[in-house]
Amino acid sequence: MKKTLFLLLFATLFFSASAKADSVTVNSGSGVTFLDSGVASADFSSAFTAENFTSAQTGTAASVLASTPFYVTSLVDGPGAVWIGTNSTAGTGSGDTALYAISFDLPSTVSSASLNLYYAVDNLLGESNPGIYINGTALPNSTGILCSECLTSFNQENNYTDASIGSLLVSGTNWLYFDAVNQGGPAGLIFSATITYEPTTATATPEPSSVLLLAAGLLGLGIMAFRRKQGVPSGGSPLLP
Repeated sequence: MKKTLFLLLFATLFFSASAKADSVTVNSGSGVTFLDSGVASADFSSAFTAENFTSAQTGTAASVLASTPFYVTSLVDGPGAVWIGTNSTAGTGSGDTALYAISFDLPSTVSSASLNLYYAVDNLLGESNPGIYINGTALPNSTGILCSECLTSFNQENNYTDASIGSLLVSGTNWLYFDAVNQGGPAGLIFSATITYEPTTATATPEPSSVLLLAAGLLGLGIMAFRRKQGVPSGGSPLLP
């Protein structure tokens, strides 16, 4: 009986864990590094190369902006994020267009993954280049805010999602990049990005209904074993001496 109940508990916990997706969240802050374009009013002049992405990874740490009177104060869906820029006064003075980089780690390869990004930016994510990259690959439709919407890009929380980034991820360290384009004057970026993923496993993840059926079956076996041990036949009362 004890062995059967142990198997029941183990199987239920195992399959429940297998069915649960994992996630990792990264926020803008001093842990972000960047490649400075040296330009305060336009995007980078050419497409990014592997060397550019490496330079962003190993570049200067982003400055947490000391003052951001023109920007949304914080992200409702990313309270841990703070405004960053190429210098500490970029929120009130002038800042450059920059390629920002932040890393996140995954314990294994993944079978599927999605990105849910909340952000605000002065002025654009991407312009002549795409605005968001994972491990150097541009994400679709990531030029973010059209120029006609530039005035709202930093006054409100914006959202970008991509439900199919699994093929871009690797086991270990991964990198998320943002091409934050300034169009003159102050410049800044705030973001909170959550990557939700299903780890690659040797067996397929069972559907919740399958887990419940398995648990019910094992529970039935446990009850039958208990009744036999107590001398109770499958259909009735305890056996008389």
